Amino acid sequence: MIDENKLAHILAVARLMAEKAELVGLDRQEMFALGLVHDIGFEFGGSETHHQIGAQLLKNQNYKYWQEVLHHGKPTKEFQSKELDLLNYADMHIDKKGNYVSFEDRLKDIASRRGEDSPHYKNSKIVIKQLKERLNIE
Repeated sequence: MIDENKLAHILAVARLMAEKAELVGLDRQEMFALGLVHDIGFEFGGSETHHQIGAQLLKNQNYKYWQEVLHHGKPTKEFQSKELDLLNYADMHIDKKGNYVSFEDRLKDIASRRGEDSPHYKNSKIVIKQLKERLNIE
């Protein structure tokens, strides 16, 4: 279920994506829309399944960025795109309440809620490392 905090997170991710889109050669409106739908799967599933649920829902609607929704927040070599990098950048800079935070503070927040041994924390740490290597935006 999408609660008020999740809505604040989603909207802040969308706004940050729109703000940074042109810096990486992407369309502001498309990136805002991707930010709005990236966590849609939470309405129908939990933290571990929201990627798959959201991606399937969007794929069924012929949404062109459904793969970005499927792969966000996870290190992957099977699928990469500038849109996915931007989505991960924004998602890792917006905390669970919709506040802009540093990558380091986002990792601390995830560790405090899920633990440093959790897959979510470990994946986030790798994704942030990849983003620092691939993106040149702040």
